[in-house]
Amino acid sequence: MKGRTMRMSAGAAAAALSFALAPIHARALETPRSCGSDPHIQCAIYDPDQAYRVATMPGRAVMIQFEPGEHIINSGEGIGDGKAWHVAINDSGAMLKPGAPQPETNLLLVTNRRTYPLSLVNVSAAQPATWILRFDYPDTRARAASAQLRRQEAVSAALGGQQGNEPAVPASIVSVGAVKSMPVASVPAANIQYMMRGDRALAPTALWDDGRFTYFKYATARDLPTIFTKLPDGGEATANFHMERDTVVVHEVSKSFVIRYGQSVLGIRNDGYSPDGHYNRAGSSVPGSARIARDHTDASTD
Repeated sequence: MKGRTMRMSAGAAAAALSFALAPIHARALETPRSCGSDPHIQCAIYDPDQAYRVATMPGRAVMIQFEPGEHIINSGEGIGDGKAWHVAINDSGAMLKPGAPQPETNLLLVTNRRTYPLSLVNVSAAQPATWILRFDYPDTRARAASAQLRRQEAVSAALGGQQGNEPAVPASIVSVGAVKSMPVASVPAANIQYMMRGDRALAPTALWDDGRFTYFKYATARDLPTIFTKLPDGGEATANFHMERDTVVVHEVSKSFVIRYGQSVLGIRNDGYSPDGHYNRAGSSVPGSARIARDHTDASTD
């Protein structure tokens, strides 16, 4: 009875061991799948703890392709049966070609970034011949996402909390000679130091510049006058501009402007004029963006 019990226990143990090992063998090799419509162009997700099955057949070459900037290091290739295979290394990866009828063996490729354990096997119904094998790299995608986050944080820091590069809008002009304004904390670079002389019926309801453009706000129903910029020789030139709702945006900052409508004339003097413009903290002329230095840690290292 005891002997029978022992035999049953051994059989059960063998069955249990076989059951336990089956999933391990099933997971031992990763079989790449087709990247698209062509079954010979195959892709796999790179895992440093995973070996990959490469389906081969006599008369067909195989290309193992790495990501840009990745290459096999010196003496970084090792093959189990070197006599049955021809291996050529290039800047994009490794080119393999079997030279024997049954060339099944293993291949190890060591690059400047990763190690690739490959099993070179015969084609089967489960995997057509591999012509090109490419990898998807979760570590590269994670670095790219981290770099993008750092760039976004750098842009936010460069903008200093500004909501875009929109200029501050001072309060209305209340008297001839000076411009009175509300706080302009949203854009400290706004210049409102303008003086006027002439027909104040032509005066804008607000006037300021941001170091690039000059803004003439006309929150009235009056016809818009023509704005001229004073030239160094004393002459006048029609200012280039575009409209933003009720504001004439002149495409320059000038020491003096002249506003005309019919026979009426109003002179504008910019007492905050700076020929070099105001300091542009964001380093960009595009609203809501900033120019930042390239982070050398973003680039992949060899």
